[in-house]
Amino acid sequence: MTNPNIETTQRTLEARVRRRGPALQLVQSAHPQTPTPERWPNMREAGLGHLDAAAAVGRDPFKTPVRLWMEKTERHDLLQPAQKHDLQLSDGASYWNRLLDPIVAAHYTLRTGRKVQRTSTLLRHPLHPWMFAHPGREVVGAADVQLLECRCVGMDAAAMWAEGLPGYVRIQVLHQLAVAGVQAIDVVALICGQDLRIYRVERDEVEISRLIEAEREFWHCVEIDQAPLDQSGTVVP
Repeated sequence: MTNPNIETTQRTLEARVRRRGPALQLVQSAHPQTPTPERWPNMREAGLGHLDAAAAVGRDPFKTPVRLWMEKTERHDLLQPAQKHDLQLSDGASYWNRLLDPIVAAHYTLRTGRKVQRTSTLLRHPLHPWMFAHPGREVVGAADVQLLECRCVGMDAAAMWAEGLPGYVRIQVLHQLAVAGVQAIDVVALICGQDLRIYRVERDEVEISRLIEAEREFWHCVEIDQAPLDQSGTVVP
């Protein structure tokens, strides 16, 4: 049975974050509406989350579109197994991310004076339900920014942040902006445990429209169960 309190909380957050953003200006779908395959017992898997966005358009340095397609179509038997050493690194990074995430958020508040609060709400795009996002934190009472994304960056990925916010992270944040309908998201990143940086990503309708179109092409490949082509030439933000 669905908990009415959870439903009420979700509706409240959705209304609050959408109220701040303008009407979405999105391109029309070039594909017929295809029912979502019934291969996902968990509906949270039936779509693309913000962490999938860069891989879907071929801009994720850690995951190819084909690997993401295999994951979304549950072709786990075709995925190359990770090496034991890689698993240890991955487990270590996940552990430190979980441990440091609230500390990074707290220092964002100390540095900016903005209060934040956790949210576990799952948001889906009103026109493209295959797009979803899990905003980790909401910025409370700020007119210029609405959501906060926390990142803990280790030594292995620090070079990607040398010139500022990496392109793949910007794509992930643009996906969140599209789904949540908000004006801006702050990304606070702790680099190598000692360098705290804050980046602002503001809503750009042109970039969002281009990103949605590119993601839609990938998701269509999932719907028709056909592997995506090489997307190295795809024009995305």
